[in-house]
Amino acid sequence: MDQNHNSETAPLSDAAVKFNSVLTFAQGFALVAIAVAALVGICSSIWSMVELEKASLGDLLLLFLYIEILSMVKGSALGTREIPIRTPVALAIVAVARYIVVDVEHMTPAFMLMTAGAILVLVCALWVLSHVRFRH
Repeated sequence: MDQNHNSETAPLSDAAVKFNSVLTFAQGFALVAIAVAALVGICSSIWSMVELEKASLGDLLLLFLYIEILSMVKGSALGTREIPIRTPVALAIVAVARYIVVDVEHMTPAFMLMTAGAILVLVCALWVLSHVRFRH
């Protein structure tokens, strides 16, 4: 009976291993694509600042976002292959702040209040993630 059970689960195990291999390859390909896109974005932003002979706060925050994206790719590719949830939350905070800085002229007061509220929620989430111990 035990031998029959093992022969039934072997094909499932082989399929799971193959599926995992395909996902690992797809993850690696996506990470390379994200890294290349971030590097192109960095070069494009720097080129734009050089052409305009000016660097605004929005430009600097955008460069910071690109660097953080590269940091996440590096951590995912070279580290545990998992991205700590705190990193994208911190990235979202900077992205929303950049949105406020860049588009402040086009925002209504209500929309600005909602956007600031989104930052507050993200900061609270980051605080909770930093102070709560997770069991694995």
